[in-house]
Amino acid sequence: MKTTFKNPLFLFYLAFLIGLLPFFGCGSDNETLSGEFIPTGGFRFPAGTSGPLWQLSDADIAEILESHSADWYLREHGEWRTKGRHGQFLKQFGDIPEVRYIIAYDRHPGQKTREQIIAKSEALHRLFRDEETLKALRQVYKLPDLTKPGRSEPEHEWIARDPEGYYKWQLESRIKRYGDIPEVYIVARFLLKHKQGAKLTGAEVRAYKAAMTHLRNLDAQREGKQDEGPDD
Repeated sequence: MKTTFKNPLFLFYLAFLIGLLPFFGCGSDNETLSGEFIPTGGFRFPAGTSGPLWQLSDADIAEILESHSADWYLREHGEWRTKGRHGQFLKQFGDIPEVRYIIAYDRHPGQKTREQIIAKSEALHRLFRDEETLKALRQVYKLPDLTKPGRSEPEHEWIARDPEGYYKWQLESRIKRYGDIPEVYIVARFLLKHKQGAKLTGAEVRAYKAAMTHLRNLDAQREGKQDEGPDD
């Protein structure tokens, strides 16, 4: 079992996460299904993170560890403080996917997608499993999808104004990715009801979790095929 370390690293991230909460707004009592926030199984990099700018080599990891010092949090230069934070993560948790993603996210230039932002918050909660990181993760899920043309309002306002439009967007975005299969309808219906605060049955929760597992398996199969290079 991981324990929460009372060290500068944890305190820094605790302050960071608490600082995010007023920006994202208050949570909802209906957001209690941890399965939506923390998928079962190991941590996976989200879509759009397979390019060279998102990949860390073993040499990158070794260089971070070699340059790490115990007083990293006292560094005045922001870049060195960030690098020290990464080194502390590696020393505390090891070279695991969650740590690699956080490092890659911090080093990657440019705007991030909603899924990539959520993945970083998920990675932090997997490392520091406490109420603050879970609360922050729940709030990050409220971020609007700014990659959709015309989307600028908070998600809960969109759902209240146009629930059918929200359902259609959830459905069509998954059909585009996975095809017209039953699982995408199950997920889209579940998410609409859940985010509206409607009461969900045990059967609906089980069907949603099974559907999400199937979709993640499709993602894993697709990633496996992409990793298989052409034969020489």
